[in-house]
Amino acid sequence: MNLKNWLLMSLMVVGTACGVSTVEVDGVDAESLADDSQDLSTTKDTFVIARRDYRRCVSPMCGGYWVKDLNSTMQERYVSAFDLSQSNIPAALQGEVTGAPDNMLVLLGRLGPKENRFDTRTFVVQAAYRGMPGKTFAATDNFYGLFPSKIACIRAPCAYIQTTRLNRTTGHTMSTDINVTAALGAFVDENWLMSRAFSGKTVVAGKVVRKNGHVTVTASQVFVQLPDRVAACPNDPAPTCSNGTTPSYTRTPDRCTEPTGQCTPFGVCAYYVPACEAGYRQVSYMNICPRYACEPEFLEE
Repeated sequence: MNLKNWLLMSLMVVGTACGVSTVEVDGVDAESLADDSQDLSTTKDTFVIARRDYRRCVSPMCGGYWVKDLNSTMQERYVSAFDLSQSNIPAALQGEVTGAPDNMLVLLGRLGPKENRFDTRTFVVQAAYRGMPGKTFAATDNFYGLFPSKIACIRAPCAYIQTTRLNRTTGHTMSTDINVTAALGAFVDENWLMSRAFSGKTVVAGKVVRKNGHVTVTASQVFVQLPDRVAACPNDPAPTCSNGTTPSYTRTPDRCTEPTGQCTPFGVCAYYVPACEAGYRQVSYMNICPRYACEPEFLEE
């Protein structure tokens, strides 16, 4: 059984027929999120997309960031800096937030208090998400949060995925599938990205497509929450292998390389080594022959 099917079955098992009344984003209740009638708030968390401010004037009036709430026609708002003190982003990854390319960073947070001299505000970050390098989204795309459903499946196709249009009180639906093909770079591990999407650790830009009873979230861009790996990879010892065999490894959805516990014969291996696209780094492991994958450089190694 592949990862996608395993995740779907897991979501089905824990279901109850009455569903859920609220959505949580790493402990942030959806009822605290800004609704359609509000601009950026100092009291309610909002999902925003960010880009750098390249104007030249006295800081903090210039040189900060422009932020705009998702799924809204409201204008961008200038903030002087990102306040990461209330987030769980480790110091080693904070540069991946403050230095993110334009429109490749989604933040959940609220406006900070006014600064005394210039009346500017920071943006107090609760959570941060980085977009897949080299990918973009259409102006007509919506931004969704995907969360495991607690509704039991009675008849296929089953709606396992609670699909929430972020910052809005309308446009929510129950989905049967996720398609992240357009958001994948060459040799990027789809199992990893799907596991993040199914576990509520992404913001997805795209469309909801309804066809033949299926409701599919079709992503053009996927923003992955930082930090991606919240626990260290296990350090399991490799088995001792006899002559002519070598330990076999696998790569988990958490980007960890783990021994399978088996020894495999040496294979006749091609010397082709794939190149990763800009913004990605190469990782490798042995399973009879060298295996390769590309992962975004903004992820912790």
